[in-house]
Amino acid sequence: MEIFYSVSLLVVAAVAANIIYTEWPQIPLAFYQIGAGLLLSFLPLFHHYVLYPEMFMLIIIAPLLFSDGQSTNFRNLQHSVNQVLSLSVGLALVTAVGIGILTHLIYPTLPLALTFALAAIITPTDSVALGSITSDLEVPSGLNSALENESLFNDASGIVIFDLALVAFSTGNFSLTNGLKSFAVSFIGGLVLGGLLGYFFTEVQSWFIKQSMDTTSVIVPFSIMTPFAIYLVAETFGCSGILADVAAGIVFGIARNRLRLTSTNVQVVSNATWSILVNVLNGFVFVLLGVTLPTVIANVANYSSMQIRLLVFLAIILYVMMVIIRYVWVRLGGGKIHYTNNRNHRGRNSRMRPSSKDSFIMAVSGIHGTITLSMALSIPLTLSGHSFPFRNELIFLAAMVILLSLLMPTLVLPLLLPKVTQLDQDSIATYRNQMVDYSIQQLKNNTTANPHDRDYVIDTLISQKGQQVDRKQVMQLMQQTIQTVQQTLTDLSNQGQIDTKVANIIAQRASMSSKRHFSNYLRFWLKHFSPKSLKTRRKFRERKQTILEYSKTEAGKKNIADFQNQMKLAENTSFKNVSKLLAQIETKENASAVAFIRRFYNVQHERINNSEADNDRRIQLFISALQNEYSYVADQYAQKNITKEQADQLNQSISTDQLVYMQNISDAEG
Repeated sequence: MEIFYSVSLLVVAAVAANIIYTEWPQIPLAFYQIGAGLLLSFLPLFHHYVLYPEMFMLIIIAPLLFSDGQSTNFRNLQHSVNQVLSLSVGLALVTAVGIGILTHLIYPTLPLALTFALAAIITPTDSVALGSITSDLEVPSGLNSALENESLFNDASGIVIFDLALVAFSTGNFSLTNGLKSFAVSFIGGLVLGGLLGYFFTEVQSWFIKQSMDTTSVIVPFSIMTPFAIYLVAETFGCSGILADVAAGIVFGIARNRLRLTSTNVQVVSNATWSILVNVLNGFVFVLLGVTLPTVIANVANYSSMQIRLLVFLAIILYVMMVIIRYVWVRLGGGKIHYTNNRNHRGRNSRMRPSSKDSFIMAVSGIHGTITLSMALSIPLTLSGHSFPFRNELIFLAAMVILLSLLMPTLVLPLLLPKVTQLDQDSIATYRNQMVDYSIQQLKNNTTANPHDRDYVIDTLISQKGQQVDRKQVMQLMQQTIQTVQQTLTDLSNQGQIDTKVANIIAQRASMSSKRHFSNYLRFWLKHFSPKSLKTRRKFRERKQTILEYSKTEAGKKNIADFQNQMKLAENTSFKNVSKLLAQIETKENASAVAFIRRFYNVQHERINNSEADNDRRIQLFISALQNEYSYVADQYAQKNITKEQADQLNQSISTDQLVYMQNISDAEG
């Protein structure tokens, strides 16, 4: 239970940090998450909190990198192989060697093997942490792509170097040949095995689709289970589970179009599930950093002030040197940047060595986070039955470098990069309403459309506006519709088309629809479950049985069929007259209230009169309405009444509405 409580609190802290960030986005989300972790550290449950590194890699890192792999643009990755190898392998090795030697020179009491282990720990970068810091900044697309590709693959380089350094320190032996062999097996083997496993799992998912087994209860759990299975298989064969998940994720991304043949419902649920999982896990990592910081600080608190100052000084020097190494490597052409449609560079599609400014941005943007923390905490607790030497110092240095790598970009990048232009949501809402009004007017001008279908689609379109409904206005209009229903029933009864009992049933239902208050429900329950009512239960059951037996006779069947026909006639006529009334009294001021009432009557009417043909007509009419909206946006953009960004957001909202509507139709048919 303790594990359950601790994990639950960590998740709650991550969610709380997200909530605070939405209110005060001026500070990067990662700092809120670290702060939430610091608050948790005061709870007794998190005093000296110990994280199992193997579980951390499997449960958190594996699905995160698998998700990153899925979202990677494979075409850009193909064109950036040299860049990826340069940054993820070349730069990682140079940084590890340089930082390892420098650390040993400054802190000679730390064994050389452990200085290389420390260098390997602080080498991997984290594009997710960078994204939280640059969320409101315009990072050039070429730089952003390079940083994302680097963080995907340099994790494995750091982990392999780290493992080799620990083996060398633990055994006292190190073979360059064996080290290179282990690196090749782990790096290349992870990519190859991950690609094969990714292909296998995509084929299995495609088979599910072909066998009509693509339900949310099958596809979603299968998708979530995939990165864990791939990681475990790769590690079993001595390959990098991290790189295997990256490669498998890329394969899934390539096969995305084929896997999209599954139903819309499954796609929506699967995408939403992965989005939630990734957001929670990302927050989880930085909350854990906040939780572990007090323990890290407490472990070195007993050191002499001279040693503590030396560790802090060393952490600063290491971070500065990593920034310098990254800057020099990128500036000298260690992986040219692929610029696309960038006004600051010549050509529409060019690959060139970055400028001094872009090189500095690349250098400062090498933020360290998830992998660095997990490797630091994975240092063994003991060695040959004794406490592992210098473990506290290594974790402290890693934590300091993580914090510095988060703090510096937060301060420096806003000075180098422009802010993202925020769209005026009020103007977007105005254009959206005008767009919907235009589409509705086009529908009203369509005299060939079935009036019921037209009203149904118009009601759906009005809901796109998301306007608030005036409750008082709704009640007033509802009274008018009830009077229309009652008058319709009276006319039908006087004309002998329906029986008085049928008229009373529908009139009573229409009247009660506007008076469903708590007191009515309370009276209902008291009436049906009072002691007096319970005594009459047997008589009611006997009467019900009698009616059931009567319904099986020819006379009974005829009477029931006649009753159903009268009910249908009454419902259809009432609905027709109410629709006519609502069309007559609708204005711009009461459009939301009319739409609310129309929706109520539509739902009621659908229960009695609904067919596949109705759905087909409404789908076609709705698609036509959405095309009118797309046309409106295109015309407004062509006339320069709206910007490209506003047009993109409006078109995105249309696409979302179409997806939701089609899914609702699919659910209704199912």
